[in-house]
Amino acid sequence: MNTDDDLEHLAGRLRTAAAASGETGDDAIPLLTEVVEVPRYDSSELPRTLVEIDWAQLAMRVRGNVLEGLLGRSDALLDEQLRTSLQVVIGRATESLAADLGTTLEQLIRDLVARAVTEEITRVHDEMIRARGGVAPDQG
Repeated sequence: MNTDDDLEHLAGRLRTAAAASGETGDDAIPLLTEVVEVPRYDSSELPRTLVEIDWAQLAMRVRGNVLEGLLGRSDALLDEQLRTSLQVVIGRATESLAADLGTTLEQLIRDLVARAVTEEITRVHDEMIRARGGVAPDQG
């Protein structure tokens, strides 16, 4: 691995593997009594002296190993934190939506009632005019 893209790709594969393993909640968190496997380096890969060490490559390799170890066990914990955060956000959005719907529905009902009252008053007015022989009440 030489780039951050490689690490992101590895992280995605690890998340998928963790999800497929079915570990969730407390099962995904290692206990202090558990032995966590750490990748070991083959002695042929290790440099003979400190001068021969490619520090950038070593840092990248250690970073990848640490990321593998953390992601292998922390996905369930992160998922739980994400779920909790999303529940709060969705709760707020739901409350806001309900308030907006209530306001909109109230205005719609007011408009419908006002229109129905106007139509009924117009109908009664027209009926009164017809009953008087076509003469408006204020003209007679």
